[in-house]
Amino acid sequence: MLFVFLDFLVMHLLSFIFYKILNNYDIEKKFLGNLSFNLTRSVICGSLAYYSYKKIDTIYIDKCLDNKDLYNSLQIYHRSFLNYFIYDIFVMIYQVYKNINTKIRMDLLFHHLFAIFVLNILEYNKMYNISLLIGISEGMSIVSGLKLLCDKLNYSKTKNLLIYFRLSYLILVRMLFLWPSLFIFYIDITNNCDNFKKLKNTILVINLILIIGYNEIKWINNGIKELKRI
Repeated sequence: MLFVFLDFLVMHLLSFIFYKILNNYDIEKKFLGNLSFNLTRSVICGSLAYYSYKKIDTIYIDKCLDNKDLYNSLQIYHRSFLNYFIYDIFVMIYQVYKNINTKIRMDLLFHHLFAIFVLNILEYNKMYNISLLIGISEGMSIVSGLKLLCDKLNYSKTKNLLIYFRLSYLILVRMLFLWPSLFIFYIDITNNCDNFKKLKNTILVINLILIIGYNEIKWINNGIKELKRI
């Protein structure tokens, strides 16, 4: 429970700092507005992705999580990952309540609820190594806040570069590398690790990846539409 409180406190503090900076320059007027919170998203997602890239070799060296120190560190990472999505949903509801947004973005809400569902399955099965792999996907959101800020400040060239980055990350990193790698890794550990063999459910994993792929294609199409409006 303490870790949940600390994670929420860090995210809330980050949002407040960005709000105060933006408010000082008359860019944003309300706390937990779209700009300040999307900048918070960028920092949190960037941190999750950075840790994932930094530690990715460890889960291939110790696929079965026999090392207790690695197991414990990945468990903490996993729960911080989960807490981010819970906090994000809280902010989305708050933004509608305070009339910052007129409605919740349904695609983002679905993404977060789906992520919470998947992370809870991984929590139940103690597959924290897969949580680390999934963390790579959050690298796409590094540009979320910057893109909105560039749009607000009319930095169109920079905004366009950020849209290209997001699209490239979606296609090259997530679609072509991450999800196939995750499936291969899952098959590997459930075939070769005694502690994961009894948890094998290939059909479920295939269906989850298909849902992810469908959602990714929708986001790619939205990115292409954005580019066409340039």
